[in-house]
Amino acid sequence: MNKIITGFALLCSFVIFSACGNKTIPTTAEVNYLTAEDGTITMRAVGEGMKKPEALMNAELNAFNTILFRGMPQSQQKQPLIETNETGIKNKHPQYFESFYNEKRYKSFLMSSVVTGDYQKIPNNKFRVAIDITINVNALKYDLEQSGIIRKFGY
Repeated sequence: MNKIITGFALLCSFVIFSACGNKTIPTTAEVNYLTAEDGTITMRAVGEGMKKPEALMNAELNAFNTILFRGMPQSQQKQPLIETNETGIKNKHPQYFESFYNEKRYKSFLMSSVVTGDYQKIPNNKFRVAIDITINVNALKYDLEQSGIIRKFGY
Protein backbone atom coordinates (compact mmCIF):
# COMPACT_ATOMS: atom_id res chain seq x y z
CA MET A 1 0.00 0.00 0.00
CA ASN A 2 2.86 2.35 0.87
CA LYS A 3 4.45 1.76 -2.56
CA ILE A 4 1.16 2.61 -4.27
CA ILE A 5 0.87 5.89 -2.36
CA THR A 6 4.51 6.76 -3.10
CA GLY A 7 4.04 5.96 -6.79
CA PHE A 8 0.88 8.04 -6.94
CA ALA A 9 2.66 10.99 -5.26
CA LEU A 10 5.52 10.78 -7.79
CA LEU A 11 3.05 10.63 -10.67
CA CYS A 12 1.16 13.65 -9.35
CA SER A 13 4.35 15.69 -8.93
CA PHE A 14 5.44 14.74 -12.46
CA VAL A 15 2.09 15.90 -13.87
CA ILE A 16 2.23 19.16 -11.91
CA PHE A 17 5.78 19.96 -13.04
CA SER A 18 4.96 19.00 -16.63
CA ALA A 19 1.95 21.29 -16.67
CA CYS A 20 3.99 24.28 -15.54
CA GLY A 21 5.65 26.29 -18.27
CA ASN A 22 8.54 26.80 -15.88
CA LYS A 23 12.08 26.76 -17.27
CA THR A 24 13.54 25.25 -14.08
CA ILE A 25 14.25 21.55 -14.17
CA PRO A 26 12.41 19.68 -11.44
CA THR A 27 14.45 17.10 -9.62
CA THR A 28 12.91 13.69 -10.03
CA ALA A 29 13.18 10.59 -7.94
CA GLU A 30 14.59 8.84 -10.98
CA VAL A 31 18.14 8.71 -9.66
CA ASN A 32 19.35 5.39 -8.29
CA TYR A 33 22.58 4.42 -6.57
CA LEU A 34 24.81 1.94 -8.40
CA THR A 35 28.29 1.93 -6.78
CA ALA A 36 30.78 4.03 -4.83
CA GLU A 37 34.54 3.89 -4.38
CA ASP A 38 37.46 6.19 -3.57
CA GLY A 39 35.41 9.38 -3.19
CA THR A 40 33.21 8.82 -6.22
CA ILE A 41 29.61 7.75 -6.61
CA THR A 42 27.98 6.17 -9.66
CA MET A 43 24.26 6.55 -10.19
CA ARG A 44 21.69 5.91 -12.88
CA ALA A 45 19.72 9.09 -13.62
CA VAL A 46 16.87 9.88 -15.98
CA GLY A 47 16.31 13.19 -17.76
CA GLU A 48 13.84 14.65 -20.20
CA GLY A 49 14.08 17.47 -22.71
CA MET A 50 12.81 18.85 -25.99
CA LYS A 51 16.06 17.77 -27.69
CA LYS A 52 18.44 14.91 -26.97
CA PRO A 53 21.28 17.09 -25.57
CA GLU A 54 18.79 18.79 -23.23
CA ALA A 55 17.55 15.41 -21.97
CA LEU A 56 21.15 14.32 -21.32
CA MET A 57 21.96 17.55 -19.47
CA ASN A 58 18.80 17.25 -17.36
CA ALA A 59 19.72 13.69 -16.38
CA GLU A 60 23.15 14.92 -15.26
CA LEU A 61 21.58 17.79 -13.32
CA ASN A 62 19.11 15.42 -11.66
CA ALA A 63 22.06 13.38 -10.37
CA PHE A 64 23.89 16.46 -9.06
CA ASN A 65 20.75 17.89 -7.44
CA THR A 66 20.14 14.58 -5.69
CA ILE A 67 23.66 14.52 -4.23
CA LEU A 68 23.60 18.21 -3.29
CA PHE A 69 20.11 18.58 -1.84
CA ARG A 70 18.62 15.16 -1.12
CA GLY A 71 21.31 12.57 -0.49
CA MET A 72 21.46 9.07 -1.88
CA PRO A 73 20.00 6.34 0.37
CA GLN A 74 21.86 3.01 0.46
CA SER A 75 25.14 4.76 -0.35
CA GLN A 76 27.98 6.45 1.50
CA GLN A 77 26.23 9.74 0.68
CA LYS A 78 23.00 9.23 2.65
CA GLN A 79 22.90 12.89 3.70
CA PRO A 80 22.85 15.73 1.15
CA LEU A 81 26.15 17.54 0.66
CA ILE A 82 24.50 20.90 1.30
CA GLU A 83 21.03 20.74 2.84
CA THR A 84 17.43 20.19 1.80
CA ASN A 85 16.51 23.91 1.62
CA GLU A 86 17.45 24.08 -2.06
CA THR A 87 15.76 27.41 -2.84
CA GLY A 88 17.17 29.14 0.23
CA ILE A 89 20.73 28.00 -0.37
CA LYS A 90 20.58 28.94 -4.07
CA ASN A 91 19.29 32.40 -3.16
CA LYS A 92 22.03 32.80 -0.54
CA HIS A 93 24.83 31.92 -3.00
CA PRO A 94 23.53 32.96 -6.46
CA GLN A 95 26.96 33.46 -8.07
CA TYR A 96 28.12 29.96 -7.20
CA PHE A 97 24.98 28.28 -8.54
CA GLU A 98 24.86 30.52 -11.64
CA SER A 99 28.35 29.30 -12.49
CA PHE A 100 27.59 25.72 -11.44
CA TYR A 101 24.48 25.31 -13.60
CA ASN A 102 24.44 27.92 -16.36
CA GLU A 103 28.16 27.97 -17.08
CA LYS A 104 28.19 24.16 -16.71
CA ARG A 105 30.82 24.15 -13.98
CA TYR A 106 29.21 20.96 -12.67
CA LYS A 107 30.95 19.14 -15.52
CA SER A 108 34.30 19.62 -13.75
CA PHE A 109 33.08 17.12 -11.12
CA LEU A 110 31.69 14.71 -13.71
CA MET A 111 33.96 11.74 -14.26
CA SER A 112 31.74 9.93 -16.76
CA SER A 113 28.26 10.14 -18.22
CA VAL A 114 27.21 7.18 -20.35
CA VAL A 115 23.83 6.80 -22.04
CA THR A 116 22.51 3.37 -21.02
CA GLY A 117 20.05 2.82 -23.85
CA ASP A 118 18.25 4.56 -26.66
CA TYR A 119 16.62 7.93 -26.31
CA GLN A 120 12.88 7.40 -25.91
CA LYS A 121 10.36 9.65 -27.59
CA ILE A 122 7.66 10.62 -25.05
CA PRO A 123 4.53 12.79 -25.32
CA ASN A 124 4.82 16.52 -26.06
CA ASN A 125 7.66 15.84 -28.53
CA LYS A 126 10.14 15.28 -25.71
CA PHE A 127 13.02 12.87 -25.37
CA ARG A 128 13.80 10.77 -22.29
CA VAL A 129 17.18 9.22 -21.54
CA ALA A 130 18.81 7.18 -18.78
CA ILE A 131 22.51 7.60 -18.04
CA ASP A 132 25.08 6.06 -15.74
CA ILE A 133 26.92 8.99 -14.20
CA THR A 134 30.00 9.02 -11.97
CA ILE A 135 30.58 12.10 -9.82
CA ASN A 136 33.76 12.98 -7.93
CA VAL A 137 32.06 13.63 -4.58
CA ASN A 138 35.30 14.46 -2.74
CA ALA A 139 36.21 17.22 -5.20
CA LEU A 140 32.65 18.56 -5.18
CA LYS A 141 32.60 18.62 -1.37
CA TYR A 142 35.98 20.38 -1.26
CA ASP A 143 34.76 22.98 -3.78
CA LEU A 144 31.62 23.63 -1.70
CA GLU A 145 33.83 24.11 1.38
CA GLN A 146 36.22 26.47 -0.41
CA SER A 147 33.32 28.52 -1.75
CA GLY A 148 31.76 28.89 1.70
CA ILE A 149 28.61 26.94 0.83
CA ILE A 150 29.25 24.31 3.53
CA ARG A 151 31.55 24.09 6.52
CA LYS A 152 34.39 21.60 6.60
CA PHE A 153 32.46 19.07 8.70
CA GLY A 154 29.05 19.50 7.09
CA TYR A 155 26.48 22.23 6.80
